[in-house]
Amino acid sequence: MSLMINQDMEDDNVEQAKPEVNMAPGPQVEEFANLVDHCIAPSLSVSERKTRVLELPRKFHENATRRLLQKRLRRVADGSGDIDMDSERWSPSLTAEDLEQVDQLEKEVQTWDLVRRLLPLRFAKSRAGAPRLSLGASKHPTLRDLAETDSILKERRAVLQWLQVTASSGPDIDELARELQQSADRGDIIAHGWLHTRSSIKLRKSMTAWPHLLDRQTRSILTTHVNSDGAPLVTQLDPDAATRQDRKLEPRDEFFERSIWLGCFEHLRRGSSLKTIREWCQERTEMWRAVSASGVLLAADGKDSMADAPPESLVLWRRVCLSLSRNVGSDNYERAVYGILSGDISSVENVAKSWDDHLFANYNALVRARIDSFILGRCSPEAVATLSQSFSSFDPQQLQGDDAGFAKRLVKTLENRESTRQEAMEPYKGLQAALIADDTDTYLRAQGSLLAEAMNNDRPLGQFTPSPLSKPDDCSPEKFFGPGQHEGLRVVTHVHVLLTLMRSLDASEGKMLSLGSGFETVGQEQVVAAYTEYLQNSGLEALIPLYCSILKPPMQYEILGNSMIKEGDAETRLLQLRLMRKVGIDSLQFTQTLARLALDQLVLTAEVTVPSNSIRILAEGSPTARYGRGILPDFLMSSGKEMTTKDEYVIRSLEWLLQVQAAWPEVARIGEQAYKFFFTNQRLVAASNLVKRIKLSSVIGNMVDDAEAYSDTNILEDPEFVREKLQSIGISGASADQVRVSLRNLHDLEALAGMLDGLETVSSAMQLQVIEPPENQKDIMRIAANEGPNLKINMKPLLQSWGVASIEAGDRELADIRQAYLPEVILAFVSALHYMGNNISRDHLLEAMDLAAVVAERESDVAQVFIKRKRMTELVESLAACSKALAVVTAEKRAAGSSSKKLREMGWSRDIWVVKN
Repeated sequence: MSLMINQDMEDDNVEQAKPEVNMAPGPQVEEFANLVDHCIAPSLSVSERKTRVLELPRKFHENATRRLLQKRLRRVADGSGDIDMDSERWSPSLTAEDLEQVDQLEKEVQTWDLVRRLLPLRFAKSRAGAPRLSLGASKHPTLRDLAETDSILKERRAVLQWLQVTASSGPDIDELARELQQSADRGDIIAHGWLHTRSSIKLRKSMTAWPHLLDRQTRSILTTHVNSDGAPLVTQLDPDAATRQDRKLEPRDEFFERSIWLGCFEHLRRGSSLKTIREWCQERTEMWRAVSASGVLLAADGKDSMADAPPESLVLWRRVCLSLSRNVGSDNYERAVYGILSGDISSVENVAKSWDDHLFANYNALVRARIDSFILGRCSPEAVATLSQSFSSFDPQQLQGDDAGFAKRLVKTLENRESTRQEAMEPYKGLQAALIADDTDTYLRAQGSLLAEAMNNDRPLGQFTPSPLSKPDDCSPEKFFGPGQHEGLRVVTHVHVLLTLMRSLDASEGKMLSLGSGFETVGQEQVVAAYTEYLQNSGLEALIPLYCSILKPPMQYEILGNSMIKEGDAETRLLQLRLMRKVGIDSLQFTQTLARLALDQLVLTAEVTVPSNSIRILAEGSPTARYGRGILPDFLMSSGKEMTTKDEYVIRSLEWLLQVQAAWPEVARIGEQAYKFFFTNQRLVAASNLVKRIKLSSVIGNMVDDAEAYSDTNILEDPEFVREKLQSIGISGASADQVRVSLRNLHDLEALAGMLDGLETVSSAMQLQVIEPPENQKDIMRIAANEGPNLKINMKPLLQSWGVASIEAGDRELADIRQAYLPEVILAFVSALHYMGNNISRDHLLEAMDLAAVVAERESDVAQVFIKRKRMTELVESLAACSKALAVVTAEKRAAGSSSKKLREMGWSRDIWVVKN
């Protein structure tokens, strides 16, 4: 019988249509999964696993970097871009989609770069590392020595390096200064200083025939020495001339000067090495600028440099730089350069254009303040006192604080600041901010809650328990990845995987770190749930067990179950079970949880109706000798309860259970409950599907090695036999009596469902016989004849105290089913015998007479059901019609004295029904 689907039902259609989204995953999905799988191999020790997990961010970063490079080179090969990777994003030939893909890859590269820098530091305490160096042990400690002894500085330096490397991926510095260089009106000449100002000074000297310095001229003459804008013009060309004389350069040289300072700022912002800065300044004959920056230089490659000078000189150098950064008469970029060198915040933020720039200003200030404290500690007390009295200093720790909550306050400030709010609300920036602030637990909980909120309606087994209904009050959806942002979802999932694996490995070594409350953990695990949904929709179901193995029960089984319940192929289920065992998931616990969830979702969301009225199988009217009493066509569907998705998932969960040999007690229990629900709610199509796909014989096959040796189901009534089989699978807590009752009820309910399915087949034959042409009648009769033996086998339990033992023990649900179904089913069976007796063999009519004898027995429990339902008259009439069908037979085409083996075994004789004229 085909599965019937009601297209009008909102959420109960079998195999609901999957959302129409782009589900074409790139190779990175499987590549990331393989990298994770490589880290959790059962053969590895805890230390080996930890080493491999800490290497994952680097491998993720390399993977993303390779994809970014391939994307850019592919655009070049297609003629869509330029070989210059930095300028490609500005190429006018790139489409909006191309730019978005490149932008997404750049953000992913940046995120993994940040993770690979921070993860080893955050979990440094859990690893057995080298002993820390004592600064007192070194006569001339370096900045590297300081970082090794100061964990706070080391982490902030790592963030600063990340910000520097991220900035270096931007446009070329010369490209940024190109517009200023063009305004300087000097062609391609980038050296030789202030050309236009020098020309003006020479012209002034020649016009006044003055061979000396212009500032020695009389005041009246000097006041006429102005630039092209009419502002006082410098009279000397040394770097400090404009500041010292409070005069201006020629406007075109102002542009040139600004371009130089912009370049210096970008080099410092990007963490260029001292060698790179020197070469850049040397090209422009501005070496003094490189010297000015060489006091303490923080490079992106980690090779920080500190000038070989007395500590007092380095302290003084920083304070002079601070003074220059606050010189209101200077250019913004000049002040920003000295602001970076001195650790000033406001001057750097004045030229900041992005969230990264503002973050850099603050982290640069904190790192340099800590280094300054280190250098001050090497100065004499007298020098410290003199410097403190003579020069002002800036301590960002007083402004921002130096406690563990500094980073959280900073990223929160950037979220609320108008100039950075939009960028701070981007999902990748939200994740990066959480990593920097060491607040990933809160971030992942909010991310998971939003994903759960978006996807709960699509989850076949409903919400996970406990349900993560609440999220942080300031949770802005735009700051998190949505279920449709698959690449971002992959990134945030693997961040969660990394943190979970590291904490799990620490816990296995007894170094338990706080994982948050159970509620928070559930919220975070929703991220993995959303990712597994994506994997399934992408056809990568084989990866799902790997990611679920990262989680802890019961969420592990619930998330896995919501994905696996959709799998209908038996071979694929076996493959998934093997994958689960490979990654350490308990397949027995999983299948039991899956069945429980599926049944709960069915039962708890349904409106249960006690079957007070009998189901309708028979047609109205009294039976006749020729046709008996008709059976309604498609009576399984006429109940109005079609097969639903929830019905299908319960049956499918039982199929999962059957594929785990030790799960047979749960198959019996869940199968019994499923049948009861289906019959109580008259979901007859579901009961028919259940009996076809889940057989008691399969349960017995899982119980014993040789199922054929236990073909008699009466053995299931033996408590010792059941107890022995339970012990053989390591189950001692379950009651053998309870399991035995479930097996017995499953046997009885299966027989009832089998009867209904067989009767529908006979009903179909009745209808086809009327409408099909004569040449098809033989095939129709064959259908009915083949169903006859199954009907008789399934009817046997119904006539032998069906459900009586459990009902006497107090099973009211089974009692209601017995009262509602047995009379109608037995009457329909009589009608089927009548039909087959008239059309196939008169032996079926004799079967009806034998049934009458069973009902007529003194202690018959069947008769009591008919009497209680007030349907005994109908039974008598149906049996009488069968009797008449035999009595009206006037001739039989059979050889005299020949009788079937069946007749002899049962003691039947047709002769007593033959009435002679």
